Amino acid sequence: MNKLLLLVVFAGFFSKAYPQVRKITIDGTQIAVQTAGLETRKEGEPVVVFESGFGTPMGHWDTILEAVSKLAPVVAYDRAGIGDSQPDQEMPTIKNVADKLRKVVQALQVKPPYVLVGHSLGGAYVRGFAVYYPQELAGLVIIDPADFTETYEHIGQYMLEVGMSRAHVDSALAQRRSEPFRPDPKMPTSLQEELQVLFDLRRSEFAEFKDKPLPNIPVSFITSGRYDLFPNAKPIDEALFHAKTKFRVARWMKFIDPLPKGRFFYSANAGHFVHRDDPGLVISSIELVLKDAQGSKGK
Repeated sequence: MNKLLLLVVFAGFFSKAYPQVRKITIDGTQIAVQTAGLETRKEGEPVVVFESGFGTPMGHWDTILEAVSKLAPVVAYDRAGIGDSQPDQEMPTIKNVADKLRKVVQALQVKPPYVLVGHSLGGAYVRGFAVYYPQELAGLVIIDPADFTETYEHIGQYMLEVGMSRAHVDSALAQRRSEPFRPDPKMPTSLQEELQVLFDLRRSEFAEFKDKPLPNIPVSFITSGRYDLFPNAKPIDEALFHAKTKFRVARWMKFIDPLPKGRFFYSANAGHFVHRDDPGLVISSIELVLKDAQGSKGK
C-alpha cells in the first residue's frame, strides 16, 4: 500500500514538473501543444498560457517553462505554420490568433481564467486578446513587445534624437508610409503572413488597440536594455536603439501606470529574448501576477 501511494505521488509530481508535448486538431489543422499541471489544477486557478514571438516555436520557452509549471498549470503552443504545427488557411491577425488560442484551450478543456505571457509579436497578440476577451483574463505578462504604443511621430522622435535633420526625417517617414510590403519570397508562407500582419499593424499605428484600455487585472511589463549587434547593422543603429529605448520606456510606464496592479521591469543585461537572458526576472514577474490575481479573487 505504501509503495502504491509513493508511485501515485511521484507520478503527480512528474506530470507537474515535466511539460508534456502532443498534438491536437483545431479546425482540421494539427497544432502542437505543451502542457503541465492541468490534471491537478484547482477550481478557479489561473492557467499560464504562453504566446511566442514572430516565427518562434514554443520550445523557446524552455528556460522558464518547468519553473513556471511549479507555480501554476501551463499551456504553450505553436501557432499554425510555426514549429511543429501545420499551416492553416487563415491570416494570423490579432483577432484570428485570439480566436485560435481560445479554441486550443477549449480543446484542452482548460477554462478561464488565463494569465497570458507574450513575447515580441506575441506581446501584441496577448494585448489583442485583452481587447476581445478581457473577461477571460486573470493577468498579462508582456515581454519586450512589438511596440503597440508606437506612432510615426514617435519614430521621427527617435531619428531627431540621434541628430538626423528634420528634412531627412520627413523624407524617411514619407517613404515608410508609402512603401509596400515586400517579404522575402524564400521565407516560409506562415512567416510571411506574420510579417504582413505586423507590417499592417505598424502601418495603421496599431489602430486596433487605440482607445481600448487594458482591463483592471495584474500586468507585468518587461523590457530589455541591451543592444545586440545584428547582421548588416549600420553605425547609427545602436544610437537609434538607445533613443527608442529611452522614449519607449517612458511610454510603456505611462501605459502601465493607470493599473492598480501594474508593474514595469527593465533588464539592462538582457537582449530582446529576455526570458532566455534573464529567466529569473520573467519567472518572478509571472509569480507576482499569479499572486496578485489570486489576491484579487479573494476580495
